[in-house]
Amino acid sequence: MICQPAPVRSGAETGRDPVDLHVGRRLKAKRILANMSQERLARSLGISYQQLQRYESGKGRLPSTMLYRAGLALNVPITYFFEHLAEGREFPAEPPVDKSTLTIVRKLQEIADPNTRQCLTRLIEELGRAAPKAKSVQR
Repeated sequence: MICQPAPVRSGAETGRDPVDLHVGRRLKAKRILANMSQERLARSLGISYQQLQRYESGKGRLPSTMLYRAGLALNVPITYFFEHLAEGREFPAEPPVDKSTLTIVRKLQEIADPNTRQCLTRLIEELGRAAPKAKSVQR
């Protein structure tokens, strides 16, 4: 069964600040790629995992001290969280972070043999090209 994806809504539609949404999504994506649980990152930030969930969803504004600590914990500069923001006031809506895609990317990076990685990449590209446009079905 194919699930219908949730509609992507802009910050204006959700009542959340677009920058907070962007920073939260970047934080979540990097945490998943680093194979770090919410509990572990929250501990390193000195907050609860529930508070981290609010930051990742854009429901809460990440204070600069937390942003600094998050950069240290995830081994990225603070500027990482702001990359790809539009220059203007309006920010394009980004799709939510797809955990399964990030997990696949992380696992692909862990494959030591470059030929195996390249073969798997080509296979995924071919599957993506050959995939018929299936109708989405609600679960």
